[in-house]
Amino acid sequence: MKKNEIFRNTPEWYLDHENYVSPPLIDFAASNAGKVILDLGCATGEYCLQLEKLGFQCTGADVNPHYVEKARKNGVNAIVTSGDYLDFEDDSFDTVLLFEVLEHLENPLSLLKEAKRVVRKNVLITVPNCGQLSQLSQFSLTYEHLLEEDHVNYFTKEDLENLIGQEFARFNVEEGDEVQLGAFGLPLPLKALVLGLYKIKIIKSHIYFRLYAVAEV
Repeated sequence: MKKNEIFRNTPEWYLDHENYVSPPLIDFAASNAGKVILDLGCATGEYCLQLEKLGFQCTGADVNPHYVEKARKNGVNAIVTSGDYLDFEDDSFDTVLLFEVLEHLENPLSLLKEAKRVVRKNVLITVPNCGQLSQLSQFSLTYEHLLEEDHVNYFTKEDLENLIGQEFARFNVEEGDEVQLGAFGLPLPLKALVLGLYKIKIIKSHIYFRLYAVAEV
């Protein structure tokens, strides 16, 4: 295998990939966002496009000009932004999305402050969950997201709560995206059975891939 088949280089990855939208993240946004959304860290804009199909009004912003160029070609209203300042007036949006962004930043609190400034309702945040590495290590496994080259923050649920609590008085952080280890390595028919038991909650895992947060202004 080549290195780029194992490690993901985020500043370039989205230029060569499509249909990367995660349905749980779309559901999270659709359930909690106001009508007017800023997708901060929009990459090539696929989340904006999916949410617009659901009736939301979306603007994308990203520090990567190549991503913004592709987002615009895809029909997204997108702009290039800096990492610390958003060129929008106060209360410009109902909701800011920070999906898989804060783990890439040296100073995530600075961006949280800006996100809070430009919203009227809430900031929706997702980050990779790093809280259960010890459980995974028992199987000689680790999280896929630890193979991304440019992550600088590794959040547990408590870490994310402490960060958000510095800026927001009302927020909630939950673990999500269950890691279904019970099906690992099983033959296909048995794997399908076990995955079905996960789906109907007969089998439950205590390992979760992602953290979801709603921070209210």
